Amino acid sequence: MTSASRHIRRRGQRGLAMVSVLAVIFVLVLVGALVLYLTGKEIAFVGMRLSGAQSLNIAEGGAVAARSAAMAFFNADPIRNAGTPATDGGPPVSSTLTPSLLDSWYANGVVGNQNAFSLLSYLTLDNQSLSVSATSATASVAFEVNWGLATPRLKLQTATGTPPANALGNGTYRATVTISRRLAPHPFDATQPQRYIHRLGGAYYEYYYRYTIVSDGSVSPQFRRRVEFSRDFAIRVRRANFAQYALFTHVHTTPTGGAIWFTSNTSFDGPVHTNGEFRFAFFPKYGTPDVGSPCNAANIQATPLTSVSTYAWFNNNGSPRRLQANENVVGGVRRDAPVMPDCTPSTLTDDNDNSPANFTRGVAAIPMPTNAFSQQGVAVGRDPADLSTVTNLQIRQAIPELADNSNAVPTGIYVPVQDGNGNGTSDAGEALAGGIYVQGDLTSLTMSLGGGSNNLAVYTLVQGSQTVTVTVDRVANQTTVTNTAWPNPQTRTFNGVPKGWQVNDPDLANATIIFVNGNINSLSGTLEEKEQTTIVANGRIDITNHIRYESPPNVYDVNSNPTNLLGIYSANNDIRITTAAPNDLDIHAVLMSGNPSDSLNSSVNVQNYDSGSPRGTVRLIGGLIEEYYGAFGTFNSTTGAQQTGYGRDFKYDRRMGRGFSPPYFPTINVFDLVAQGLAGARPVWREMAP
Repeated sequence: MTSASRHIRRRGQRGLAMVSVLAVIFVLVLVGALVLYLTGKEIAFVGMRLSGAQSLNIAEGGAVAARSAAMAFFNADPIRNAGTPATDGGPPVSSTLTPSLLDSWYANGVVGNQNAFSLLSYLTLDNQSLSVSATSATASVAFEVNWGLATPRLKLQTATGTPPANALGNGTYRATVTISRRLAPHPFDATQPQRYIHRLGGAYYEYYYRYTIVSDGSVSPQFRRRVEFSRDFAIRVRRANFAQYALFTHVHTTPTGGAIWFTSNTSFDGPVHTNGEFRFAFFPKYGTPDVGSPCNAANIQATPLTSVSTYAWFNNNGSPRRLQANENVVGGVRRDAPVMPDCTPSTLTDDNDNSPANFTRGVAAIPMPTNAFSQQGVAVGRDPADLSTVTNLQIRQAIPELADNSNAVPTGIYVPVQDGNGNGTSDAGEALAGGIYVQGDLTSLTMSLGGGSNNLAVYTLVQGSQTVTVTVDRVANQTTVTNTAWPNPQTRTFNGVPKGWQVNDPDLANATIIFVNGNINSLSGTLEEKEQTTIVANGRIDITNHIRYESPPNVYDVNSNPTNLLGIYSANNDIRITTAAPNDLDIHAVLMSGNPSDSLNSSVNVQNYDSGSPRGTVRLIGGLIEEYYGAFGTFNSTTGAQQTGYGRDFKYDRRMGRGFSPPYFPTINVFDLVAQGLAGARPVWREMAP
């Protein structure tokens, strides 16, 4: 082969190699372009999926926000009560609501005539209500969620068309809350038909609803998803309870008309009200302190202080003056004022610059009840809605050993029992028919625990030579009674617990009612952790030792909800701390004394409060409601130092603001609202086509 031909072959080979390289490059370019194209498509797809997921998350977040708005409106989160000032979100029910309106909507239980929605116009939040037009034919009403409303808690508005857009994350949501009525059985009377509204007793009703929340989440430019939340719930409407007050006085003087002064040694953590006029010496405290370490002044909270009078008295260095003002300032110096706590509670000399209390003068008067017929009747098994006089025959009919006639009831301690076999004897195994009823003065009443397991509550009642021990076992739903007035066997076990009105009402599952038609000369002890007890006397109640809960609440923890709860009510006389009580006395209870129609200016007071040496402090967890303000001690008007008796350290039991109250405790003429099945109840969730 010639050199020329070899040269041509090499050139051809190089050309083929070049073509191959170019082909490979072309293929790589095509593959790269395809990869870039597919990557772009995937990125776009991922972006679409991300935006879609975001819109779904926003829709779900909007539904949660809508549910929160509904919970606030229906008094479930946060729970308010009739004593909550408008600035703090309450009250939950307008003061213009009346029993006659509730009766008309109930319509005597005729389902076709019941109006389940007119009530909603009377629900208030942030001192506002929503206008709802409803008749007995209205099946549902709709509200729109508007988080842009200026009100701090009310975020619902009457539906007008397209719901407003609410910003959330990088998108928006539009949500509606539809409330539908539903038929439901009576909560504790299976013989009644299903209704939209059930009467539970007196002016006490339960309304049955279902909420349906539809929330559309949107992310720009066009991504939209929809979710739906739904669940059945109910609301109970009833008169508010006096237990909601840390302190309530009908007349803010002593029973003899003497002046009562709040001093720097006075501390109230909870709502305080008088139908009269307050007096302030130096700087008494009203509010919730910060108990953290170190103390943070920003965490100190005001609690409401209200009076019917537009005036208040101020000590003014021992020269009292009456002013239409919230504080006494002389020459630019603040001398007397109700104030909030500070971070140095043990130091009183620096209180003149504390923040002012939440004091409102000129509010409406709240009347006290005029009798204890409801509590007396309940003790022998009568419906608490019956406010008529309790007759001797009704009392006798609840006690097998007494003849069924109208003669006077003999002095004694009684535990009403259903006489199943009609033999006139409280036989073991029979069912309880009421609570505990005492005719005549009671020597002593002591509460205690029933053994190492602490599952039993014990009430020991002594009247002269008769001693009755009542042991309550709520786990077994049995009550064992030992009665020295019975023939053998003197110890017998009965079915049920002494809750009074013997109906299957879950609100009364832990109730005990004790009624004494006379005085209680000694009251003390420890209330077992499952008991919710109200002790009522027509006469005076003397406290002779500590009264404590087995499981007291942490008054500074909103999540502290132990079960034990005690109400002590002297319907026509005083509750008195006697000289037998120890120094630095603990009382865990809501105390209430007197009514304006009795012949005695009743109060909660300390025996011999103005003599002897200082006795320390009464440490109350609960509340104090009294016709007149009872004296606890005396103080030096110049220095404010305690001279005799007790100082006051009253801490409000915040459970009272979350729907708790002692069973059958007296009520006020304002209605309250308790939601069932909203807070702590998970809704049904589903995604829908937008």
